[in-house]
Formats: sequence, C-alpha cells, structure tokens
Amino acid sequence: MRDRLGMREPRTTPEPIRLMLLHTLMEVLQSLHEVASNSRTESHDWRRMPAYRLGDAADQLNLAANVHAAYMLETGTPESDVRSYLQLTYQKQRTVDSPGAREYLDGLLGRPGPRTPMSAVARLVDQEPDPTAPDFYGDVEAVLYGLRYAHSDDDPESNFGWLPESVGRRARRIAEVLSEEYQPQNA
Repeated sequence: MRDRLGMREPRTTPEPIRLMLLHTLMEVLQSLHEVASNSRTESHDWRRMPAYRLGDAADQLNLAANVHAAYMLETGTPESDVRSYLQLTYQKQRTVDSPGAREYLDGLLGRPGPRTPMSAVARLVDQEPDPTAPDFYGDVEAVLYGLRYAHSDDDPESNFGWLPESVGRRARRIAEVLSEEYQPQNA
C-alpha cells in the first residue's frame, strides 16, 4: 500500500513511532505513579492531584492515539480502517486527523514546523546509542510485560521470547517477583 507521497506503508513499527509510543507510556506511568502516591490514606491532597494526573494520563494517551492515526493516514492506511482501529463510534476524544496530531507527527519525524515535545524524541532516533546509558524505554516495556504476565499461566517463552533479550530478561524477573510475592499463604 502506498501513501500520498508514493511511499510504501511500513510493515513494522517505524522507530520514531515506536519511541513516541514508549515515551507516552513512560509519561503515563509517571502520572499514574503520582495518582497512586496521592491516593494513599495519609494523603491530604487526594482530591486535586489524582484528578490532575488522571487527566494528564488520558490526554497523553489520546494524543498518542491521534498521532498514530495521523501516521497511519499518511502512510496509506484507509481512513475507514483508521476510524475502526480508533473505535470512533464511541471514543469521542479521538479524531482521525487533527492539526495538533499532524504538528506532533511533524516534530516526531523531524520535519520543519513548530517545536513540539516529540521533536526531542525524534532526535533520539538519529543519535548513536550510548551503550552506558540506562534503557528507560526498555524498562517501561519490561515493567508493562512483567505486570501483565505476573499471574499468567501462559508459557513464559510465548510471553517474553519475542522481546529483545535484555527487556525479556527484566520482564521475566518482574513477573517472577510479583507472582512469588502474591502466592496464597498456607494457613
């Protein structure tokens, strides 16, 4: 399938889009961490801060969905498919094509235009990786997969075998610790 510019639709997730999605998840996790800490019984700010941070998380996820949709449209995915994927019949905060999502996508892909928060993430794609730098995006993936499969009866290889080796190893450890932690206690 070809996009408007005659380019072929990528078969795998392009690196800028993958980084945008992982960056969004990291931002959402940070907001949710603040929700959890401000929702504790000793918190005196249980009304205001959780409401702010839940709204922030929802906004981040909706923006990521809109940017993803803009990219799919740009690379030739039919609008009817994008509408279906976004479940627009009942998800009113999402749009198939918005100027804000287009600007964000332009910044993500390093195109000229207004500076967006994703312009910095786009620059990450062009840099040589620093082997000594922490793998924040890998950590996000490991946490998400570890949490998801901590109590799964599925074969660990089917859950983690397809992940990059370092991410899979961390996800397995997280899942193991969580499943051990919550074993039913014998009375």
